Amino acid sequence: MIKVKFFNSITEAELAKNLLKSNGIEASVYKRGIEFPGDRGDSYGADLFVSEKDLEKTKEILEMYTR
Repeated sequence: MIKVKFFNSITEAELAKNLLKSNGIEASVYKRGIEFPGDRGDSYGADLFVSEKDLEKTKEILEMYTR
């Protein structure tokens, strides 16, 4: 798995993951920082990872999404 992008919020990263999934690309989101009970963790952000074979297609899709 290769890191594609850092998102400032976990919510944004999960949206991107779902967008990729709808385009046939499996992705993983890894939260940064330490979460506390009741903490959504959005202040820490998250990294989005995909397999190397899907990297170029992922970049194209995310570029259209983040315009």
